[in-house]
Amino acid sequence: MKKILLLFGLMSIVLPCVAAEKYASVNVEYVMSKYPAAQKATEELRKQELDIQKFVIDARKDLEKTPETQKKTKEDKYNKDLQAKAMNLRKQEETKGKEIFTKFDMAVKSVAKAGGYTLVVPAALYGATDITDDVIKALK
Repeated sequence: MKKILLLFGLMSIVLPCVAAEKYASVNVEYVMSKYPAAQKATEELRKQELDIQKFVIDARKDLEKTPETQKKTKEDKYNKDLQAKAMNLRKQEETKGKEIFTKFDMAVKSVAKAGGYTLVVPAALYGATDITDDVIKALK
């Protein structure tokens, strides 16, 4: 009998704690598709990628017309320029990605705190509340 009472006593302490847990999910891809800063960054990076592709095409065309005696020098110059452009693109991606993630993270934390959520996951979780739209609002 004492064991049963102890069990009920423990359950009355544990269950409210478990019941107080609130979970939420957020659709990261959808948020990013609606977040103007992410869209702008994506467009800028895509433009740089296209510029690099154009650079490579133009360099190949130029090398086809270049005499063999000058080809090695031009190839080295083009390769060096291409590496610099690729490095710049990687730095831009990293910088913009960090900025966007920081703002996204702050928005998720703000919405989670306001809603009293103890856990937010990036995918739909059974029983979790979807806070995607609230995060989008917080980013604006």
